[in-house]
Amino acid sequence: MNVNRWLRRLLTVCWLFLIVLAQIGAQYFSERQEIAIFRLSYYGEPRDPVPERQTVVQLGRVFRYERRVEARTSEIFRQAVGAVDEQIRSVFINLGRFDVIGLTHRLDYENVSAFADALRRYREDSAEFPEAVLLGQEAFTAEELERIGGGFIVVIPSVSFYNLSQDRDGDYNATIETSFTFLDVEDLSTVGQFFVETSGSDRNAVNAMRQAVNGIAPQLVYRIRDMDIFQIRTGILEVAGRSVTIEFGRNMGIERGDEYAIVAPRLTALGHQTVDETGMIVIREVREEFSIGYLLYAQHGPFVGDQLQEVPRFGADIVVYGNTFVDIADQRTVFAVGLKAVPSRGYFGWRPLIGMEVPFTGTVLGLLFPLNLYLGGEYNQYFGRLKLTPSVAFGVGGAVPFNPGLFGDDYFVSHLGGSARLTANILLNRDTMLFVEGGYARWFGLYDGLVPSELTRFFDGYGGILIGAGVTFK
Repeated sequence: MNVNRWLRRLLTVCWLFLIVLAQIGAQYFSERQEIAIFRLSYYGEPRDPVPERQTVVQLGRVFRYERRVEARTSEIFRQAVGAVDEQIRSVFINLGRFDVIGLTHRLDYENVSAFADALRRYREDSAEFPEAVLLGQEAFTAEELERIGGGFIVVIPSVSFYNLSQDRDGDYNATIETSFTFLDVEDLSTVGQFFVETSGSDRNAVNAMRQAVNGIAPQLVYRIRDMDIFQIRTGILEVAGRSVTIEFGRNMGIERGDEYAIVAPRLTALGHQTVDETGMIVIREVREEFSIGYLLYAQHGPFVGDQLQEVPRFGADIVVYGNTFVDIADQRTVFAVGLKAVPSRGYFGWRPLIGMEVPFTGTVLGLLFPLNLYLGGEYNQYFGRLKLTPSVAFGVGGAVPFNPGLFGDDYFVSHLGGSARLTANILLNRDTMLFVEGGYARWFGLYDGLVPSELTRFFDGYGGILIGAGVTFK
């Protein structure tokens, strides 16, 4: 009897162990999610305290003429709200992983709890639900709550801060802070909430606000992809050397340059389930229903059936470097430090780049701070963790005046030039690369020879053999 009881317990334990192993080894594939998006809400709007211009002509008590030209603060704010609304909807649609339901109501994030309570009361007893319920400044009917409740996730955007001001130099500075609250209507829980703050500056108030509005999209894309509930999970369908075919393509919004980690679930010694990253692939080609990636590294494999999880990136690699230009003929050496951004999402082999660098050529009596600005492109050739990148760039050299009034401009152009280089990168981990590079650079001075070199060599041309190193943050 005791033997039979012991055998039954052993079989039960083995059965439970097999179930756990099956769950660990099973692949999980993301599905398109339904998203219902409220219109952008705001509490009040900025009012113009006084007219921008006011003309009054009065002759006794018989005739009075008044002409008022209102300031545009309120108008610009309303334009900004409409533009932000379009930016938000565009982001969710273009991400490709959502079925978007547009709503005409506005709901402040402070009323999220009241909205969830209204949905809960409607579900519990729709027969006794009133014809309409007021939430903040919006009235919801039972039919509208039923439609909203059919969405998987409800998105509630709201302007939490807005400012448009003019500084002493006449430039307008605009700032918008937008909050995003995500509500799961199945259990009426808040699954995420974050803020996106953007700013813009221009001589024109409308252009300053437009810059602030345009800055919302890239930040919002990253913040959404960074939410665990929205990250794409897929699997490997085919392996051929370092070429890996994965499930999903344009049908789920995958783009070239996206990165996916190979993840392996495992049980800890205490029986807890955890996930380890064992490799990384980068997408090089996107089809309608599948994509082809390149294996950067893996502890083992990869194998058909391996689980993949999206690695969210902001969309550009940030490169910090130092270069030395050695001119053998002129017996001159110039050192420079620089910063460049290389867009990654949407690109694989060829990628554009934009950057700036500070050459230590000296200043003009302490009046000019040297600064080069350039544009270019690079071509990436992958060899596992090693990447070889030839690149070219062209731009202008010059300086930022410490006192703009002396030069009449914010940037004084003094050089034209560029560089060609070959960079060898090594991937240390999924977020960092180290590199060394060599090549040739030349910057031609527009005022070369006009100022004696004994006084300053700032205006002289410079360049030569390029040697450098740096770090890339993905």
